[in-house]
Amino acid sequence: MSDKNLTPYLLTFGPVLLVGAFMMWPASEAIGARGTQSLVDAMDTLMPLLIAGTLGTIMVLGGVYLLISEMMENTSGMNKQLLSIAGVLIIVTLMAFVTGMGSNVTVINEADREIDADDESFAYASEEDRTDTLNNAFDAGNTVWQMSPVTWGLSLVLIGLVSFMMKRPESAMEYVLPALMPLGTVFLSLPIINDPGMFNLVFPITLLVHIIIGGLMLSGNLSVPGSTEEGA
Repeated sequence: MSDKNLTPYLLTFGPVLLVGAFMMWPASEAIGARGTQSLVDAMDTLMPLLIAGTLGTIMVLGGVYLLISEMMENTSGMNKQLLSIAGVLIIVTLMAFVTGMGSNVTVINEADREIDADDESFAYASEEDRTDTLNNAFDAGNTVWQMSPVTWGLSLVLIGLVSFMMKRPESAMEYVLPALMPLGTVFLSLPIINDPGMFNLVFPITLLVHIIIGGLMLSGNLSVPGSTEEGA
């Protein structure tokens, strides 16, 4: 049991939880006051969904980090340095997701907080005070969340680049990891494109690719590239 590799399991099942939560999350396409209100309206049913989304995020990004760690064991020099940067980017992505989800938790937990104009502890001074607090928390989380496609996408580009330099593809399956380069490029471009419809298309596809990688690793059809002679 101690020798079992968690990487393919995390890459396979983590995205399932995350994409399920993403598709059902009420504020996925709403911003500002409408986004905050969409969470308030559904707050009684959101915590299980939030737990699933958080667990899925930790699993899929943890799986990517473990993949990077395995690749680092098989390489050195510039390739290892690029993978180190990819690992840092994944950690930054996880922090962005945690911050974004934390802002949603704040909205859900504070939406029914007591209001008391007489300076009672743990109470808002007015309805306006509470509304401003919820909107600020939601907007702050979204601000951090906006950059997560950039850090995640750039990490995928580096993983794909290093896998290509470590071993030139000779079969169809060996193109799977290098294919992360174009996918990551599109993913990191989403904040520049600034089209919610495009994000709703690319994000699930990105998670699907993670599932494919995990599934191929579980079936033995894909392995982490081994040591090869370093390129220039």
